[in-house]
Amino acid sequence: MLEPKAVRDLVNDPRRVGVLATADRDGNPNVAVFGSATMPDDLTLVLALGDTRSGQNLLDTGRAVFMSVLPNENPMLTRGCRVYLKLRSMESEGPNLEAVKAHVAAISNEKAAAMIKYAVHFDIEYVRPLIDWSPKQ
Repeated sequence: MLEPKAVRDLVNDPRRVGVLATADRDGNPNVAVFGSATMPDDLTLVLALGDTRSGQNLLDTGRAVFMSVLPNENPMLTRGCRVYLKLRSMESEGPNLEAVKAHVAAISNEKAAAMIKYAVHFDIEYVRPLIDWSPKQ
């Protein structure tokens, strides 16, 4: 079991690779790489989102999984986690949107920040390790 601080550290580490998995209302999957995801606390994941397939899927289903992987030269020492999410809000204006755009500009560039259309807040439902052989949560 991963401690909340360990999960937060993995998600917030600037060296990590983050992947968001979603599905549309018919169950068709989608995955996308995200550098903007952050965990401001143990119960929330925030990301910046453009007008994308991931965004449409979130509007359709409200569910996602964020996988955070911190690679290591030795693959056996790679760390990571899977964070299961329920959509709380997708804001297309206001201070939260401006905050995520500023975050994207800081970690990437202004061109990338200009493509952001939503500040997305998720409730974290549960977390699993990167490798977990158990059949249930």
